[in-house]
Amino acid sequence: MRQNRLQDPDTLGDKIFKIVMPTVLGALAGKVFKTIWDSRVTNRRGPAGGDAAEDANQQGFVASIIFAAVSAAFSSVISTLGTRGSDALVTRRQNRRNGK
Repeated sequence: MRQNRLQDPDTLGDKIFKIVMPTVLGALAGKVFKTIWDSRVTNRRGPAGGDAAEDANQQGFVASIIFAAVSAAFSSVISTLGTRGSDALVTRRQNRRNGK
């Protein structure tokens, strides 16, 4: 186990970055999608009275299911792209550190 740890090119910072970056991007993407969804739905349904429960009732059951599915898919795609991007950044950083 010690040999495997010594041969691992990832530092603790690299490992944390690889975990945190996609998670933060996925969460931000979900919040942005929700904001866009809410603005589109409330614009179509009329002015909102400011009550969150009333807004949820106006959307309806089908709209809620569609939102959940599309939001999950969008967040998943963004998280996957974030994983690829963070892996590429860490690999590039390791190559510079090792002089490759």
